[in-house]
Amino acid sequence: MLVGLRPMGMRRYRGVQEPVPERVRAWADPGIFALVDLVERLDVSGIEADYRCDGVGGVPYDPRLMLVTVCWCYRQGLRSPQAMARACREQVSLRVVWQRDRTPSAAALRRFIGRHHDGWQRVSVSLLTVCDQAGLVDVSLTATDSTPMTAPAALSKTIPAARITVLIDHAEQDLAAVRARLSALADDGDLTGFVEQGCGPLRRGEQLLLVRLHRLRAAEARARELASQHEKTPDAVQCWQARVDKHTTDLAAMTERQHQNVTAYQAKTADGCKPPGPAPRPPEQHPHIRQKKQALHRAQNRLAASRDTTGAARDGPTTQVNITDPHSRILKGKNTIRWVLGRLLTLTVTTGQIILAGLLSPAGNDYPGLFPNLAATATNCHQAGITSPFGHHLADSGFASTQALTQPAPIDGTLLICITNEHDQTHGRTPTTSTAHRQNMATRLNTPDGQARYRRRTPMIEPIFAHLFRIDRRLHTRGDAQHTEILALTTTYNTSKYLNSRHKPRITR
Repeated sequence: MLVGLRPMGMRRYRGVQEPVPERVRAWADPGIFALVDLVERLDVSGIEADYRCDGVGGVPYDPRLMLVTVCWCYRQGLRSPQAMARACREQVSLRVVWQRDRTPSAAALRRFIGRHHDGWQRVSVSLLTVCDQAGLVDVSLTATDSTPMTAPAALSKTIPAARITVLIDHAEQDLAAVRARLSALADDGDLTGFVEQGCGPLRRGEQLLLVRLHRLRAAEARARELASQHEKTPDAVQCWQARVDKHTTDLAAMTERQHQNVTAYQAKTADGCKPPGPAPRPPEQHPHIRQKKQALHRAQNRLAASRDTTGAARDGPTTQVNITDPHSRILKGKNTIRWVLGRLLTLTVTTGQIILAGLLSPAGNDYPGLFPNLAATATNCHQAGITSPFGHHLADSGFASTQALTQPAPIDGTLLICITNEHDQTHGRTPTTSTAHRQNMATRLNTPDGQARYRRRTPMIEPIFAHLFRIDRRLHTRGDAQHTEILALTTTYNTSKYLNSRHKPRITR
């Protein structure tokens, strides 16, 4: 009998298990029974709490069965609810577990993944407890990094806020016209094509217009929120002033180094000892120096715009929102030169590659997601009963913001944030910095111990991204459900790490 996959308390579930004959049990992959035993130890009370107990609605599926199904399909690279529902009907292992002709549909799986955020959080925390008891969690060294994920929406649907207002007016006019025709047909007694929903008849066209209007209004609200966030404040002035100072200092240092290279080359050539290779370019012709000048020019323009209080430059660039998925934004794709529509996923992992926290950042850059992710890491470890003290936290140069380098972190331990490229940082090449806090971080890393620790960042976290997105880098939900989907994805990964550690194949020689 599959212990644990049965009704809990007085609840009734579809898919309750019966004893499995040994001959039938042999048809399935043994790994799914190890997954069943692990799910049996996890806390699904949060998911159960979301189910209704007043007798209204249909009988829900057993949450443990659904959890086994989601984890099993995710481990096989099946992320879409349609593929998961098809696997429940066609894969022998899932059929043996369900033992029913009636398996969950794609809609049921989508609701289970997208809802129950608190329930998935409890499952994730309880899994961390199990991993800690197995000795897999070592928080003496953690690493944080971000990667873009593509949203299930078209990039072409990202339009300015003014255009959204026009589309709302058109949708309201179309809705009024449809309702006028509906009223005329109802007076004539012709109800052909009507469908019942709620307390009155609605035409299919009216339903679609209501859905479209709801999405447009959500996009308009998101545009207002972004516009309010873009209002210029003294913090923005300080930020752009620091950016101008940094670019100015870097440009002067780059120009001086290139001028020295040109002078040294000319001196050696005059002595008859021409160095191999082409002659160094003059500073004004070097491509990196030209790029730095362009960056300085852009920063000076943004600084002037942030100081402008007349209102002419205060609005800045036009706010654009995607009308299909308002919470997604335009990001640069991973290892590509093209732009994608999606969100940034920030992960914090241990030396054993156990994911402690995973959050979707609302920003388009890495650095705003560092402190929220570290705070979530501390909370998850506290709830999981992990009492080991935190050691060092590693992060790449994308997280080297003024806030991260000057303000105290929301977690114990020491931050080691790279302020230049990883190769120079781990080989003792101290970069030229314009601020004291960046110089302090460079000094902290420019030690044998700091360099040895930071070299472990890439082997810790990069393989996790490669494993998670080896097949699919897309989100399959929209809105707030995306946060729950990330919880399901990280929980499945930790499940795989636990099962692989407990069931390692024996190598015989």
